Amino acid sequence: MSDAPNTSPLAKWVVLRWARRASQVLFLALFLACIFLTVAATGGGFDPSSSQGLLFPTEVFLYFDPFAALLVTLATWSLHGALALSLIVLVSGLFLGRAFCGWVCPMGTLNHACSEVSPGLKGSRRIRANQTRPYQRIKYFILAGALASAALGSAVGGLLDPLCLLTRGLSLTILPWLDYGTSNALEAATTSGSLALQHAADRAYDAVGGVLLYQRGAAISGGFLAALLFIAALVGNRAIPRLWCRGVCPLGALLGLFGRFGMLSLRQNEDRCTSCGQCDLSCSGAASPRPGQKWQRAECDLCLNCVASCPEDALTLGLAGRTSAHCVDTPDLGRRAIVASVATGAVLVPALRTGSASSIEGRPDPECIRPPGALTEEAFLSSCIRCGQCMKACPNGALHPAFHEAGLEGLWTPVLVPRLGYCEPSCTLCTQVCPTGALRPLLEAHKTGKDGAPMVRLGTAFIERGRCLPWAMGTPCIVCEEFCPVTPKAITFEQIDQVVEGKTAALSRPYVFPSRCNGCGACEYVCPVHDRAAIRVSASGQSRDPRSSLLLDDRPDKAL
Repeated sequence: MSDAPNTSPLAKWVVLRWARRASQVLFLALFLACIFLTVAATGGGFDPSSSQGLLFPTEVFLYFDPFAALLVTLATWSLHGALALSLIVLVSGLFLGRAFCGWVCPMGTLNHACSEVSPGLKGSRRIRANQTRPYQRIKYFILAGALASAALGSAVGGLLDPLCLLTRGLSLTILPWLDYGTSNALEAATTSGSLALQHAADRAYDAVGGVLLYQRGAAISGGFLAALLFIAALVGNRAIPRLWCRGVCPLGALLGLFGRFGMLSLRQNEDRCTSCGQCDLSCSGAASPRPGQKWQRAECDLCLNCVASCPEDALTLGLAGRTSAHCVDTPDLGRRAIVASVATGAVLVPALRTGSASSIEGRPDPECIRPPGALTEEAFLSSCIRCGQCMKACPNGALHPAFHEAGLEGLWTPVLVPRLGYCEPSCTLCTQVCPTGALRPLLEAHKTGKDGAPMVRLGTAFIERGRCLPWAMGTPCIVCEEFCPVTPKAITFEQIDQVVEGKTAALSRPYVFPSRCNGCGACEYVCPVHDRAAIRVSASGQSRDPRSSLLLDDRPDKAL
């Protein structure tokens, strides 16, 4: 019995293992709190007069994202102030390797949870799935390509950032679906005729109003692909545990490269090992912890599962000395594969920009209407990491992920879709939550021009007379002018008498004053022509890009 393992160290590692699970739950809860804090602050009815902005920086997780910070720094040759916090995570990687992936990352926690409940990965099959495989090198090639694209001025790599992916997935997929389902259920209970159900629906509405019910519905323009990627990342765990973390995540690859200098190392005692497979069964990083195998330092997320599950105490974690013969610091990627990845990322930028909103003689796509405070298109695409924070914060649900409006390079960047929502003139929440400076922080006075500076213009409204009710059909309608929020109004009327079906009707034909229009989209949002609105906002005249300016004066443009 002298060779029996010491149970005291084993108990210590078991405690640490549960501490890791508690840490995962805590940080996932904090991340979800940030999502719902934004929803509660902007939903359930929006009162512009009382909006003083968000009291808590709900984008705080992205400030600690070193991959996002590196993308923006390479693309813009500047570091947005708040992103400097990501250096904390990066420096911690020098000491703890990929501990962020195993202890903090909320996307990693969801992947881990989905892997644990996968019914098809049990016993020997899970052991084989948890062993180091060649596919785990893919994330390093993705990282190399993303950084090469960033060096050429495009932050398109943000599409695969795990924190951006999770924010988009929750804000643009899960929450709208929950909102849609909850709204329909409460409406059905309210109209059921049962007094008990009606009272229950009223209490439920008071409980979830402004959290699950935030008046945006399930309509997310261009959000299908974003939802598809997020769901695929979770469903992939049914085939390979933590597939996204092991094979795709560029943030994990970055931390893995820094982890090669980690101060902690796994010590393997081959004499104690009985090859029971418990370490491989529980390894979350597929780092090959079993004695007799090469431990992959760059893949280990410091989950401590192998140490805690080993019944023979054959594995311990301690300070690293000189590189051990049983340790592989970095995977063998191959010089040619790295060069090919960098070249692909470099070629990707001009390829994606072909036909984009800013490539055709400097003319913007008419549907590429950016949020207030947006930089010029080229600078915007260099800074935007497609995190979806601005879309999540918009109280009117006006911002949606671009699909075709901004070209391939602008996929999932925010655009204003006036038919689904309009930009509240006094609201600047989207500029407050942008973590990279792609949207410059604005004050209400500056956005509306109350400080004496020109107001921020998102575009210009145009009237299609062939679809406008007073112009084309002799039907009275003054909705667009009534709902125009600017002062003085950007829409005015010409009063005429017109004979319609043998009767004289007094009609008010609308005109647009281009110099007064801020492109908020309120007129298009309320236009009663149900399919394609008779008045539509175009990106022309946006103040962020002088190349798209119109000839603006105080005369209504009667040629529109």
